Amino acid sequence: MIQTMDVVRSADRESADREDAPFRPEPMVAIRVPKMAELIADHFRRRIIMGELKEGDHLPPEGQLMTALSISRPTLREAFRILEMERLISVVRGSRAGAQVHQPKVDIVSRYARFVLQASGTTIADIYEARLAIEPYAARRLAEMRPPGAVDRLRAEVARIRGMIENGRQADFRVGLAEFHRLLVELVGNNTLHFLIQILHEVVAFYQVRHLQMNPVSTDGTRRALVLGLRSFDKLIDLIEAGDADGAQAHWLLHVTNANKIWASNQELRAILDGQD
Repeated sequence: MIQTMDVVRSADRESADREDAPFRPEPMVAIRVPKMAELIADHFRRRIIMGELKEGDHLPPEGQLMTALSISRPTLREAFRILEMERLISVVRGSRAGAQVHQPKVDIVSRYARFVLQASGTTIADIYEARLAIEPYAARRLAEMRPPGAVDRLRAEVARIRGMIENGRQADFRVGLAEFHRLLVELVGNNTLHFLIQILHEVVAFYQVRHLQMNPVSTDGTRRALVLGLRSFDKLIDLIEAGDADGAQAHWLLHVTNANKIWASNQELRAILDGQD
């Protein structure tokens, strides 16, 4: 009880001290009012993102927009410049048609992501380790969920990649590998993971194509390695089809771990990403 009263008295003293203290207004925070061009750009950006304006649609000509929105030509063109920088529209100067609409694309994000990762000193090993955090989980979830059509889509992708091997299209094959990994995560149905894996595998595919160009290998040796890799894909699909979640996760963890070792030596794994096109 004594401790309780002491706490109450202490609180009363603090309250009195606060009441006696001179009033000090909170510092004013400057509020930035958006420019009209930014508001116009935001208007069209929202319509594009919400799907009201679709890929390939054309906005009305400048004159019509200026009248409808009650804005000047310089304001409209500044808004267009904002949207062009975001790759949401393209404007052909001198054309009578209005600006053409484009949906946001992950390849634009992934290209910039390469530069950010490179600038922050990200290594090849760092990128490959990130795959280990996502893909085995995706393999497990697919085996647990077995969404309709998932197995058929995975088998069709493997068949497409086999066709690339038979035609000797090694560079295309590397991109095809990344596509299989991307599809594996897409089929889980988690949009956030799918977005992240698209960015990640755009970077991986970019690196692997450059790796192949700089480190050519014999056709026969490559073909044998690729065939073995696709057998691993087949095994994963069988495990998913059977609903073996533990088996699918363990198999894909081993596959990605071994693939990382094949694609890069210890020295290359320590190398900083090359973000150049």
